[in-house]
Formats: sequence, structure tokens, C-alpha cells
Amino acid sequence: MARPSHQHFMRRAMELALQGKGKTSPNPIVGAVLVRKGRILAEGFHRKAGGDHAEIVALKKLAKDQARGATLYVTMEPCCLYGKTPPCVPRIVDAGIRHVVIGARDPNPEINGKGIQWLKEAGVEINEGVLHEDCENLNRPFQKFITTRMPYVTLKVALSLDGKIATAERESKWITNALARAYVHELRSEVDAVLIGGGTLRYDDPLLTVRHGNSKNGRQPMVVVLDRTLDIPPERNLFIKQNRPLVFATTWTSPEEKRRMLIKMGAEVWPFDADLTGRVDLKALLKTLAQKNVMHLLVEGGGEVFSSFIGQRLADHVVICMAPKLLGGQSMDWLPELSIRKMEEAYQLKNLSLRQLEDNVVIEGELAK
Repeated sequence: MARPSHQHFMRRAMELALQGKGKTSPNPIVGAVLVRKGRILAEGFHRKAGGDHAEIVALKKLAKDQARGATLYVTMEPCCLYGKTPPCVPRIVDAGIRHVVIGARDPNPEINGKGIQWLKEAGVEINEGVLHEDCENLNRPFQKFITTRMPYVTLKVALSLDGKIATAERESKWITNALARAYVHELRSEVDAVLIGGGTLRYDDPLLTVRHGNSKNGRQPMVVVLDRTLDIPPERNLFIKQNRPLVFATTWTSPEEKRRMLIKMGAEVWPFDADLTGRVDLKALLKTLAQKNVMHLLVEGGGEVFSSFIGQRLADHVVICMAPKLLGGQSMDWLPELSIRKMEEAYQLKNLSLRQLEDNVVIEGELAK
């Protein structure tokens, strides 16, 4: 019987990596498999920032010298830097691993290729680029964050079939079905922060918690409310005590007494310079979020906010949850401030995926830059 291929074991390493999704930020998710003669000896994945990396988790499951002569499959190039943990490359070499199969290089400019070079100089055989694109796609947020020091931005919108996010009377509960809403909770469990506009807070009064998925009863994402007036009713759900930061991003022109009131209620208030429209400078906000180690930001509305992120080309990824409902022309559009005059100027999605959740459809894609 033929031995399993490199792709077979790399797929297993990818499955392991996904078990860390939403738990490792600002680190990447990584999976590792140790193999000898077609048989898996040990497996591991990176569980949290500051914890052992995937390769070390796998090695620790074996007795001394048990990994000697084995092959290591890892979704991302082993690290060669001292950080919160020692570098993985010396441990791999000391364990006597003879062959390392790598899915993708570490995009960190301080590592990119250096871990591979160190292994080669130590006499370790390297196979690089196995399921390369799939392994890279595991860590799109990390790739952007580590190379630009800006968060990866996902827009999530719930739409009727005619592209509306709410009725003419601003009613939006519920456009999509329970399965689509559960998927949104899964998305929230994978990000570091969720952002909404002040209008969404005033009219929808969302909780923005994770009630399904990786963070149920655990880590909740930071909540950011974008509002230049801070005209916020104090009885909103977001003020119910949660184990997460609540931030109001506003302009310096917002009333100081309202800033003080929100701080007394337990929120943080971040004033920014206004952009040319008088709104919060989104680039400045994103830079500040990155400084707070927000690697992945989920934007959940409303229409003005979606329009700003797309119009300024600050969004990377779009998730559209669409329901078979028609709300009509007076209802609220999801991109009310964008007006494309020529087809060649249209914003284009690429790398599309589609899934059906009963009578709802979820369309995902990356925004072409």
C-alpha cells in the first residue's frame, strides 16, 4: 500500500491549525504533524499567544529521541526569533528531525525565509509550498497585520434579496434566519473587535456578544462604537456589564460632558481628528486598534459605516448573509453613500465562496484593491 502523500499530512496539519482559530491573536494559527514511515507519531497546534508553538506541542508528546529521523509537517515556517517563547528551529534540529515540509512562509519580515535557511544550514531537508495557497489563506488577518500594522477588516451585512438592511422604519430584526445568525456568532468568536455605528446602537440596541462558537462563555471581542455626537441612550444593552472593553470612537468636537458620562459608565472614549466629512478618521482609528493588538476587526453596520469602509478601501473581506425577503425602495440600503457611475469603477469581490443555510445564502469574498 502506498504511503500517504505530503498533501495528506499537510491537510491534517491545517485541520489542527483551525482548532486555534480565534484564540491565538496576535499570533497566527499553526498546526504541526510528526510522521515516520507514513505513521503519525504526534500532533499539535498553537493554542494561544504566549503558549507553545505547534511544533513544540507535538514534540513534547514524544519521549527524548523519539522524533529522531522523523518528518515534520507544519502549516507555517518554524520561527527563529526569541519572543514570548524560544524559537522553534533549534528545538527541531536538536530533536533530530531530518525532514520538514512547510505549507507557507512566515510573512513576518523578521522571519520570512530565515527559519527555512537555518534549518537547511543545519542539514535538515526542506519541502516548501505544499498546499501553499490553502495554508496562506489560514492566516490572512495575520498576514496583513504583521506586514502593515493595520487590522484585517471584515464587513458583515444581513441583507434582503433587494439589498436592504432594514425597513423604512429602521426595523432589522430579523432579516436572516437562525442559522445565519449563529454563523455571525461564529465570526465574532474569531475576531478581536466588533465595530458598529452610533445609529446601529441607538436603533437596534445590539448585544454584540458571542453566544455560539469558540468564545461562548469565554473571551468576548472588544466593541467599538463609531459616533461623532455621542448622543447615546444610557439604557442600551452594551452597558450591561460584560467581560470586554467597550470603546466609543468619536471626534474632538463631541460634547465633553458626554465623554465624561460614558467613562463613568465604564466605557473608554477615544477622540480623533475629523476627516473631511466631519466624521472620525477611520485610518487613525484602525492604527490605534492595531496598537491595541486588534488583528481582525468585524464591522457590523450600519449603512454609513459600510459605505465609509468600502469607499475608503479600508475593508479586506465581505460576508453577505442574504435572506429571500423583499423590503422595497423606501427601505434602508447597505451602501447609501456610494454611487458608481461607470461599471469599470465598481468594487469587485474575488475568491468567492457560497454556502446555503436553509433558505438563506452566505456569500463571502475579498475586496479587490
